Amino acid sequence: MTNYLKLVLLCITMALISFEGAVIADEAGKSKIVSSKFFRHIMFRETPFASYRGIYPVDSKTTPDFAHYKFSYDEQGRVREIQYQINDRIIRGNEVWDSFIWFAPKVKIDYQPNKEVHTYFNSRNEPFTAHGNVFKAVYQLDDKGQRTSLKFYDEKGELSENAWNIHRYEWRFANNKVYEKRFDIKGEQRPLRPEFRFFEVELDYDNDGKLTFLKNLGLEGKPTNNDSGAGIDRIVYDHNGNFTRWQVYDKDGNPVEGNRPMVHVGEHMYDQYGNKVGLRGFDRFGKQIGFSWGVFEHVRAYNEHGNMSEQVMLNDAGEVMGHVFMEYADTNDTFSWLKSKDKSGNLVATPMLGGAAALQFVYSDSGVERKLFNADMTPYTPPTQSETD
Repeated sequence: MTNYLKLVLLCITMALISFEGAVIADEAGKSKIVSSKFFRHIMFRETPFASYRGIYPVDSKTTPDFAHYKFSYDEQGRVREIQYQINDRIIRGNEVWDSFIWFAPKVKIDYQPNKEVHTYFNSRNEPFTAHGNVFKAVYQLDDKGQRTSLKFYDEKGELSENAWNIHRYEWRFANNKVYEKRFDIKGEQRPLRPEFRFFEVELDYDNDGKLTFLKNLGLEGKPTNNDSGAGIDRIVYDHNGNFTRWQVYDKDGNPVEGNRPMVHVGEHMYDQYGNKVGLRGFDRFGKQIGFSWGVFEHVRAYNEHGNMSEQVMLNDAGEVMGHVFMEYADTNDTFSWLKSKDKSGNLVATPMLGGAAALQFVYSDSGVERKLFNADMTPYTPPTQSETD
């Protein structure tokens, strides 16, 4: 069996469920949600080719009082819904999203002949547009159930692009590998992400369906280095399924410091619950170095509800460059404040907030309003371009 076919069949293994929920018919009456399972986190997905996959399973018959994902399955063992929640309340991302390809508090999956349709919902359980202008994502499947393409549509059903200016993904299979290209509405090829300039990529999955190598084939379908000198990314996981490390090489397999972070090795650190508590980088010789954005090391803390409570940026001397605290509503499901504080606990301006000292999130039916404040809690006005030149 090929690796990419094993990846597709992973969704079947996810049907090994432990919590039997209520039987709920979907709108079309074609399928029913018959069971659910809870996970603290979702496995890293570099591209939407991979299926959603929960890690850190929670063995509980009631929804936990901490942030987690609820996977709901139909009678065929297919994932029909995934939502991020505390207890039974859908919550916003609260700065702890696990995956680049997860942009909404809830996703609903509808299966049709040779199609898989994803729609997105906000924390009020209302259909909404996510990650740019994506109201609906439609996968095309071949006769084996393998994903061969993905297109995005807006609320009117018209062609749309995500926040990375991608409208369409295309996948082909050869040599036990998956090959991916991305295009905008005009049909022009797009990079993996704006800051990650790999164009066509070769995706190599292991026998467990985890992405292990990502190789840039550029615009001409051959091994290519991008402008940072990077041509290959290697991805490493721990036994829990956490994405613990990436390693950067040129197209010939030589170690380099490249891509946006400009390190050879990037290392994610986790606590016992799978929360990402640290990030640091190393050069090709194993020496810890700073990232391209000027931070030597990131350190994070979480509260008992699984929400990030602090983030610290350190320089190479171990000194604090910025220390931001997160505050939540009493229900712990709504992100309300980001506050930068000094050692004495006083508000202080920080580059983490663009020069402000505090950021407030005000929610209404029309969306989220963000308000910046100075250290004395007067409104903060970002400097104009001429003031920063």
